[in-house]
This record gives sequence, structure tokens and C-alpha cells, in this order.
Amino acid sequence: MRQLLLISDLDNTWVGDQQALEHLQEYLGDRRGNFYLAYATGRSYHSARELQKQVGLMEPDYWLTAVGSEIYHPEGLDQHWADYLSEHWQRDILQAIADGFEALKPQSPLEQNPWKISYHLDPQACSTVIDQLTETLAETGIPVQVIFSSGKDVDLLPQRSNKGNATQYLQQHLAMEPVQTLVCGDSGNDIGLFETSARGVIVRNAQPELLHWYDQWGDSRHYRAQSSHAGAILEAIAHFDFLS
Repeated sequence: MRQLLLISDLDNTWVGDQQALEHLQEYLGDRRGNFYLAYATGRSYHSARELQKQVGLMEPDYWLTAVGSEIYHPEGLDQHWADYLSEHWQRDILQAIADGFEALKPQSPLEQNPWKISYHLDPQACSTVIDQLTETLAETGIPVQVIFSSGKDVDLLPQRSNKGNATQYLQQHLAMEPVQTLVCGDSGNDIGLFETSARGVIVRNAQPELLHWYDQWGDSRHYRAQSSHAGAILEAIAHFDFLS
């Protein structure tokens, strides 16, 4: 029986310090049968797999890609999750509205999928655009959420989606309790992870929007690491006494 469900963001969390990454993966590799591993990333599945090749990521059990709007397991895309997100979702209407905001520039086609619409915010634009977009989309009555992260990434997702909801789906699927789950992140699109009942680590190099959330809502389940990147994950495993 596995002791831990480890769910981590990739960029600037698991990845970013190659020496710390290798140390973490060596430690985990010696204990591989004791935990489930899932990467929860804003990247598309294709992009995440490319990153895996570039930096030598250990193979996970699951991929929660595109801000949790897709879940992949060894057999491929989780169709049950896809069908769940598709209910009441009207992508074309939402995209047409968002396309009308001049400050939003569409991300590449590779970063779009049936359950995620992604933009970059113009660096010259005021972040109040996000509030305006959120209010305008809410008027449609379509269950949608707007996730802003790293000061530039804007993702439109079904209300049922995001990394946190995907994590809870995976917990149920694997029969893993929140106290057996460690989530790890650095930016605004990781907030959903920390809104679950899981234990969580916020890396030292976290983005302002996540630190702001922590200052408002953080509690004893959430650990602010002294280390950055992968080093913070090792620190949290020891702090919460996982895999001992």
C-alpha cells in the first residue's frame, strides 16, 4: 500500500534547479514503490513530455496537464474526466468574448485544448483587465473560471476544472486521503492545489500572487519552504514526515 500521493507543478517547482532536481529524484527513486507521483502543470501534455526529455524527469503515474483540464494515465487520456468537464461548457462563446479584449494575445495552438482557452496578457496592460474579463464572462451564465498566473498567463477553464479539482478526482480514484497527499507549487495556477485539504508546500521562489493567497488563506496544512524549486519538496517531505 502506498503512503503518499505526491502532486507537483513543474516549471519553477519540480524544475528550475538541476542539482536539486537530481537530488530529489534520487531520493524518490529509492522509494518509488511507496508513493504515487503526478505532475500538475500549466503546460500541454505534449509540452510537458518535451520538458521531461530535456531535463530528465522521472516518469510519473499521472499527468495533470493544461492546468488540470486534462488527466493522462498510462493508458492515455482519462475520458471520464473529459466528459465531466464537457458538461455545460461552451468554449466557442467564451473564446469569442475573450478574443474581444485587445490586451489578451492568444497562446500557441499547442497550448489550447477543448477545455482550456489560453492567452498572454499584454505586458503594457493593467491587470484590472482580468477583473473585467471575469465579470464579462460571468454574465454569460456559463460555468467558467479565469486563472491568472506568473503576471502574464491567462487561462479560461470549466468551473469544474483546475489543478485542485483534478487532484481531488485523483485522490478519489486512488483512495488516497488528504493527509496522505502533498501538493507543491509556485504560482497562481497552483492556488487550486492549496485550496484542497491536502498538505502543501510553497517553494521559496514562489510568485507574488501565490504568496498573497498564502498570506490571506494559508494555514498549518501549508508549508512555506526555506528552499527553492525541488529542494523545497524534499524539505516538505521531511517537514510532514512522509516516506519515513
